[in-house]
Amino acid sequence: MSKIARELKNYYRVIADLASEAEVWTSRPAWLEFAPNNVCNLRCIMCAQADGVPVEVMKKEDAIELLDEVLPTTTLWTPSALSEPMLANIRLVVQKCREHEVYLNMYSNCTLLDGAKFADMADRIHKLWISFDSNRKDVLEMLRAGADFDKVVANIRSVLQVATERQVPVGFVAVLVKDNCASLHELVDFLADLGAVPAHADLRVQPMLDNAVRCRDQNVFAAFSPEQIQAHLDAACERARVRGMNFHVDIDDPYRRNVVCQPPIVRPITPEVMSVMVDEVKERFPHFCSMASNYVKIEPNGAVFPCCRGPRELQMGNVNEQSLGEIWNGDKYREFRRRMHARDYPEVCRGCDVLTANPHFDKKWLEKGPSA
Repeated sequence: MSKIARELKNYYRVIADLASEAEVWTSRPAWLEFAPNNVCNLRCIMCAQADGVPVEVMKKEDAIELLDEVLPTTTLWTPSALSEPMLANIRLVVQKCREHEVYLNMYSNCTLLDGAKFADMADRIHKLWISFDSNRKDVLEMLRAGADFDKVVANIRSVLQVATERQVPVGFVAVLVKDNCASLHELVDFLADLGAVPAHADLRVQPMLDNAVRCRDQNVFAAFSPEQIQAHLDAACERARVRGMNFHVDIDDPYRRNVVCQPPIVRPITPEVMSVMVDEVKERFPHFCSMASNYVKIEPNGAVFPCCRGPRELQMGNVNEQSLGEIWNGDKYREFRRRMHARDYPEVCRGCDVLTANPHFDKKWLEKGPSA
């Protein structure tokens, strides 16, 4: 059976598992988040790495065995573990992607990734996300501790050139903090000047998660009033319209914003088909977390979670003790699915916008619980 046939069969099985409210699933994860180590060269103040986390490395032979088990039905792979993927044995990652016909959804701080390296892996990139929070040197180097602003900017410019030539999707992610809120409109212009518009790159602004001690004095909601924040976001939206750049604010209302000036680059590859399946899950089964329906996160220490946030209370097992297949339909996963189907959500899920920001999700389910 061809790779694409296996993936399509897996998508059908996801829908069937959800429709039957099964606890034991015939489908397998279509989206993998895994890196063989959690090494990063920066200490971004909004990341737990800033507070110091122990280095974790999975043995190469164990990582290969795991990947050979998971990747045959996997469509998309995010090579991340609070880490920089260019330091996570990127040669092995790309090799396994080519071997199993998998595509990368990759986040990078662009300190080590330049145009030449990007070109070498472009055939396996579904989308590259570049973490870049400010056009101001002092702010970026403060937020992304250890980064060299000028080097990062040079790398971004060369990556965007390759992306434009080869039609590879690229986007930017900025974490909204006190020190970049008022200058977001400048960031839009700065990225447009670097070549973001011809590359059809978008800029996404995300909330800062309070998961590191050093970032706490950067809470934008403590520094500005709601009206001030919205005014700064609106100014950035206006610059995006003028420059013709797509701009999104992925924060709950009244802050959510979407400016779409041009169609994104779409590669005719199976991750685009998978996105259709995920949209179908959101519409047909809004009570069930769309991420948990097809995603698995595996840390370098082997811990397995059903979503990208990896809350400790939702650890499903460890691949150093069981195979992923055994964990996928083990007692913890089955109980987790039972609770999702019953609208009896774990506390950590009840406050997660992956579940609750779905426009088809009924907030009454959070109030009424399993009897809804």
